[in-house]
Amino acid sequence: MTVKEYFTHGLFLPHSGDKKILQVQLHWTLRVTAALCFIGHGTWGLITKSGWLPFFASQGIEPEIAWSMQPLIGAFDILMAILLLRGSNRAILIWMFLWALWTAILRPLAGNLEKVEIDGGWVVQLATDSMRVAKMQTWEFWERAGNWGPPFMLLVMGGAFAITRKDLFSNYQEPEIKESTINTVFFLCKTCLALLLIGHGGFGFAVEKQMLINHWQSIGVDADVAFITQIGYGELALGVLIFLAPVRPLIFLALFWKLFTEFLYVPADTVTGMGIVNIFEWIERWGDYGIPLVMLYIQSYRTKLKSID
Repeated sequence: MTVKEYFTHGLFLPHSGDKKILQVQLHWTLRVTAALCFIGHGTWGLITKSGWLPFFASQGIEPEIAWSMQPLIGAFDILMAILLLRGSNRAILIWMFLWALWTAILRPLAGNLEKVEIDGGWVVQLATDSMRVAKMQTWEFWERAGNWGPPFMLLVMGGAFAITRKDLFSNYQEPEIKESTINTVFFLCKTCLALLLIGHGGFGFAVEKQMLINHWQSIGVDADVAFITQIGYGELALGVLIFLAPVRPLIFLALFWKLFTEFLYVPADTVTGMGIVNIFEWIERWGDYGIPLVMLYIQSYRTKLKSID
């Protein structure tokens, strides 16, 4: 079986029902997803990004130091991604999970801070509309479930919670996946997918985020606050439906919706002046696409087993 056949089974073709094939599909989808997320995030660290300054400030780190720390953090992110692609390692996965979770938590921690450009330099100060900024950062925490979810799922599949200390730092062979583990991974997937959809929806109906208006206007849509509010409620509904009734059409809808809407960072030139480099915003959110892919594989596998029974 070719690599293409391996990964189209369960998506556009019926699944074979082979648990070993499913395990390879889940493992590599999650592994590549986690790596791409860190590559995307790390690239912005190397470039440096003013939008990160409030997160540093929430921990008492001044902008001058934050600027110098960003490339180091970015390089380390990319190093972790490369090492993960070279071999499965529980210590790396634990770091990725905790770091992604921490960077998500930094959003609400920096909730009343905003960056302001003064005389050509960036400073961080209390937000003039602190309640609005705080709401935005809280929704962004939930929207980041696609970052910490994949490494956590790999840890679950690798038996990270029943190992000796020496096993942490050596590459490992994943144990044969159990049906109970498949069920756990599917539950984690639908939870993370629901959270990231609801979190992103909150940018529209709760925060009325200008960035979303800019995204739609960049492709010729006459977007305004009312438009993104309706889109936000639609994402909220989709997230709830996927958690309660994760049927295949809804998962496909979420997959294609996220691939499309997150790509709008590029035509909108969201990080002003960076042009095509904004593609790394799309890459950083690979968890938004990898998670529904995992769900589709599992669903197709389950369908095949039912047809055999």
